[in-house]
Amino acid sequence: MNRITTSELLSKGFVVNNGKWSYKGKTIILDFYADWCQPCKPQETILKELSKEYGEIEFYKVNVEEEYELAELFSIKSLPTVIICGKETKKFVGFTTAQKLETAIKNYLEVLA
Repeated sequence: MNRITTSELLSKGFVVNNGKWSYKGKTIILDFYADWCQPCKPQETILKELSKEYGEIEFYKVNVEEEYELAELFSIKSLPTVIICGKETKKFVGFTTAQKLETAIKNYLEVLA
């Protein structure tokens, strides 16, 4: 899982218009975190494992302290927050279990099929 900056994310197909974002690119999962956030560490471990299983999806980490504009744009109020972006958007606030994330990913991929 790689870290991503605001400019890198915008280059992947995100469009910001009047403070609202939209996305038309390949499915990605964003993990919003901070180094001091204790629940963020196990969340990252879960997402790393899922990224191995779902190679067709790109997984990225967003450090909210460094990319505060991006965190504001996505209305991040709690950590960790995981967002699945693609044709639809799914947002998980707080620590989310591997089972819940995997179910959401599977359902998401079925919608795209």
